[in-house]
Amino acid sequence: MKPTPVLETLNLTKVFPGVVALDDVSLTLYPGEVLGLVGENGAGKSTLMKLIGGVFPPTRGRIRYRGEEVQFRTPKDALDAGISIVYQELNLILHLSVAENIFINRLPRRHGFVDWGRLYRDAARILEASGMGEIDPRAIVSGLPIGVKQSVEIARALSYDARVLLLDEPTSSLTGPEIENLFGVIRRLQERGIGIVYVSHHLDEIFEITDRVHVLRDGRTVVEMPTSATTEEAIVARMVGRDLQDIYYKGDHRPGEVALEARGLSDAVLGGVDFHVRRSEVVGIYGLLGSGRTELLKAIVGARPLRSGEVRLHGRPVRFRHPQEAARAGVIYSSEDRKGENLFFGQPIWKNETYLALQIGRFVRMGFAQVAEERRAADAFSRKLGVKAPSVDVDVYHLSGGNQQKVCLAKALINDPEVVLLDEPTRGIDVGAKLEIYKLIAELADQGKAVVFVSSELPEVIGCADRVYTMAGGRITAELVGDAITEENVLRYCLQTASPGEAAS
Repeated sequence: MKPTPVLETLNLTKVFPGVVALDDVSLTLYPGEVLGLVGENGAGKSTLMKLIGGVFPPTRGRIRYRGEEVQFRTPKDALDAGISIVYQELNLILHLSVAENIFINRLPRRHGFVDWGRLYRDAARILEASGMGEIDPRAIVSGLPIGVKQSVEIARALSYDARVLLLDEPTSSLTGPEIENLFGVIRRLQERGIGIVYVSHHLDEIFEITDRVHVLRDGRTVVEMPTSATTEEAIVARMVGRDLQDIYYKGDHRPGEVALEARGLSDAVLGGVDFHVRRSEVVGIYGLLGSGRTELLKAIVGARPLRSGEVRLHGRPVRFRHPQEAARAGVIYSSEDRKGENLFFGQPIWKNETYLALQIGRFVRMGFAQVAEERRAADAFSRKLGVKAPSVDVDVYHLSGGNQQKVCLAKALINDPEVVLLDEPTRGIDVGAKLEIYKLIAELADQGKAVVFVSSELPEVIGCADRVYTMAGGRITAELVGDAITEENVLRYCLQTASPGEAAS
């Protein structure tokens, strides 16, 4: 006999002006269970979490918590009841201690002053009970690794005597060992009977840590079932609404002449890198963190100073002093950091998509921006890339991660480049948006573009690239083509140091 659910949503619906964000969703969570919540960007995951967490009320439907129907008017109501949310973007005060962050706005007092002894004891007790006893409650948060900061967020959530913990993309900024530590914490919380809703785009994590999985598509429940009773392929198919024979797109490209070539590029990280990409070709670059992948792309377009080496475009030496110079020459770089380097929050889609074009003189006549022309071009590229928004006047801040990434790509492609350098083009987006970007990369090569993309996801490098360069220690360790592009080979060459130019084929 199953225990009473710790949390249920019953026909939960949320309607915003003109948009049905969540439609008749019923979810069940049991004590001591980890329930995976998956779906494409815009599927309704965040809306569901916010309804449960009291951020805003449902339009229709009910929430039942520990067997009783509840109505949370504010997030504090949900916290006081024992439902805590840990969001993807950490919300810590960096100059304060671990203990102060855990009990922020609730510091224990004695005779009107903070009772520091009790504060540190209470924080240590919370950390120990949550399996994080190694964390020093007196440590200043700014000096902690990101994985420990994530644990502090969880400890703060649990300090409210939480019986339900909602984790929104908790591993988005964590390394492999930090993810394993987080999973250890989650398992210890399960043993205490805490129910956990785990939101993630990483299906390998869903299969490792969850007991059941709830799939959303277009604001509706598709299925809720034991994780052990399904497969990654089946979940992907349910998320995107179609069967997937092959999620990657590797076109029948016939590479032409060399479009871009690097010879002996060296700087503070790079140690004599040689590589090239041809017209109508997709080249993947794979390496572990710190291998020099991003530095290579930035050095090519002038975002990093070179000590030595040469870049050639169509056989002619070039030395770009700034990415704008590279863009004028037809070489476009799209950064991995879409929030920090690619997008301007507070600005509409169309201004984001045409920003670089304006910098290099497009949509400008006699010193004046041609706003109507900008908007038409942005609207056309938004429709071409499938940006989901009512209009190009929407602030990019309000778009999902996948749609923000499409705006970044539109910002690059609106300039009709000859060479496209993409750094982590699918990071932090759902599988449906990834499929669209894989297809776009193949289409760019079909159009005669030379495409280079860096990725931390090995399957997509293998599945999309015509050739693969592996990197380690700021050097190219291998060039893999044809049947040599295998997971075993890529990983093997990423874990060694080789002289520039060593190749396997």
